[in-house]
Parts: sequence; C-alpha cells; structure tokens
Amino acid sequence: MSVTLHPLEESSNGPIHLIIGGYRSRPSLEFIKAAGLVGSIYAVHWASGRWSEAGASVGVAARGIRFGVPALRAGRTLLGVGTLAGGAGGALMMGAGQFRHRYFCARRDGALLPGLLREIPGIGDRPLFLYGHSLGTVVARSALESLDEHRYRIEDVILMGGMASRRGWEPLAERFAGRLINLYSPRDSILSIAPVWDRVVGTGEVQRLCDKRLTTERLINRNISSVLPHPVKALAHHSGYWRHFSRYIGCPPSP
Repeated sequence: MSVTLHPLEESSNGPIHLIIGGYRSRPSLEFIKAAGLVGSIYAVHWASGRWSEAGASVGVAARGIRFGVPALRAGRTLLGVGTLAGGAGGALMMGAGQFRHRYFCARRDGALLPGLLREIPGIGDRPLFLYGHSLGTVVARSALESLDEHRYRIEDVILMGGMASRRGWEPLAERFAGRLINLYSPRDSILSIAPVWDRVVGTGEVQRLCDKRLTTERLINRNISSVLPHPVKALAHHSGYWRHFSRYIGCPPSP
C-alpha cells in the first residue's frame, strides 16, 4: 500500500492525532511534541513519490530547480517554466506535469487512509484529529470524502498552508464533529503559483455558503503570515507552520 502509518507516540487511551506532511516532508517531531498533544500520534506517509515517476516533466523540473530556487531566495516569483509544491521539510521546484502527479497521489492515498486506520487499537472509540500541511491537506480532504463506509470519531481538522480547494467543505462537515481550522498566509509565494484551478486554502479563507452543517462556530480561518518567516524566504515561509500550529489548535471560535 502506498500510504502507511508510523507511530510517533502510542497510548492505549486518549485522542489519536494523524500528522500528514506535504510533498516529501516529514514534520519535525520536536515541534509536534512541543504542541503537548496527548494520546497517540501517528505520521501518515503517503506516496509523494520519486522524480522518475513524472516522466517527461523531470527535465522541466530540473530546469526549474536551476533557475527557480535562486529566484525564490531573492524574493522573486518565477512564472512559466516550473511550478512550486512545498512540504514541511522544504519545497522543490517541479513542472506542472509532476505537480499533477503528486496531486493525484495525494487524492489516491487519502482515499486509502480510512481503511488503514482500522489497524490503530481502539480507533472506533477514541476521538481522531487530522493535521495536514501543503499537499497533506489534499490527503486529509480525500480521506474525509472516503469515510462513508467507516465509522470514526473525527473531531478537529487542521489545515496549514494547504493545497486543497477553499470550496466544497460544507458536505464534509457531517463527517467530523469538531472544527475546521484553516491556517493560511496570503503572502505564500509557493502556493500563489500552484497550477490548480481553484483558489487554495493556504492563501485565503475557506469559503462557507449558507449551510447549517458548517457553522461560523465550527469554521476558523486564521491569517498567520505575521508569525511565519518573512515571505522573501519563500521556502521557510511555506514550511513554517509546524513551529506555530500548537498555539492555534486550542483557539476559541471567531467572534
């Protein structure tokens, strides 16, 4: 199976926390433990894949790395040749074809995740929290969309610098009991040029229609650009969420 669970902390009681990083990322265990999460903590490793899987787009990606990364370090946005997709451990310049492949992998592996959760002891009786960063938010959303035949007690869903769409969250609100917390930055250069049709949650607020399933008390949007590294350091800005997420997971609803 392309998606696997790796225990970081295990307990026979308390909540279960699923940590889903982005492209080729492994969130820092130091920051996760610093958040004071109690119960069991599992890292979700999904098939973010190898460069060779993208076929012809590898050449485009290689040129993107050569010319795009220096441009990012100088604070410039590169348009055209390459497209960016980042993870908590860092970000790489990729061609649009390769990004689409990664996006496909994220959706596919998210759909497989609910079935895999049955391996966690006591999963049916313990509250479950989802944390996703960058493309990991696509994994988390796909998992929520695939929950029909599984019964889990999902509480909060936390999105950080996400690649998932801002739209269409209302139908998913019935599949988790807690809040949808979206931490975003409008100044994220990496997300701003992602080759997706919909605007992504990582640069703005989740859109809510007049729907009773996702109330204003359950939807929390937080612009945290001010606490992230300066946007001129584009990679650090995009991957800086794990250092700060602990102060927001217990935040009260917006007034």
